[in-house]
Amino acid sequence: MSRNPQKMNLINTIKAGIRYMKLCPTDKQLMHSFPELKIINHIKTANKYLPPIIIGLLVWQYCLPAQIAVTIITLLFALSLPLQGIFWLGRRALSPLPLNLIDCYNQLKLKLIAKKIIAENSTDDNKLTFEAFMNIINLAKLHLGDYFGSDDSLPY
Repeated sequence: MSRNPQKMNLINTIKAGIRYMKLCPTDKQLMHSFPELKIINHIKTANKYLPPIIIGLLVWQYCLPAQIAVTIITLLFALSLPLQGIFWLGRRALSPLPLNLIDCYNQLKLKLIAKKIIAENSTDDNKLTFEAFMNIINLAKLHLGDYFGSDDSLPY
C-alpha cells in the first residue's frame, strides 16, 4: 500500500509549523522584522476566541431560521483559519533564508562559537532555514543577553 506523498507533505508541513510556533521568540524587538511573530499572536488569539464564536454560530443556527449550509460553511471557514496560519508557519520554517539574514545568521553563529556555546561544525550549513535561524536567535538570546542584536552590523 503506497502512501500519498502530498498528504505526507501536508502533515509534515503542519508539524513543522507547530514546532516553529513553539520555537519562535516573542520579543517585541523582533516583531517588526519577522511577520511570523504576528501570525503566531493571531493564531493564539483565534484559539482563545474561536470556541465562543463557534458556540454562538451553533446557537444562531438553532434559534434563528438560518440555512444549515451557510452555518456549516462559516464554521468550516472559522475552524480553518488557525490551521491556515500553522500551515503558513510550516512553509516559512522550511523555506531558505534570504541573503541579508544569512549574514546575520553567520555573525550570531560566530559570536556563539567564540563564546564556546556551540561547536564550529555543529550545524548543517546546507539547510539555512528560518527554523535554524530561530534556533540561533534563541541561543543568542539565552547566552548573549537580551541585547544581542544591538550591534550596528546586525540588520535588526
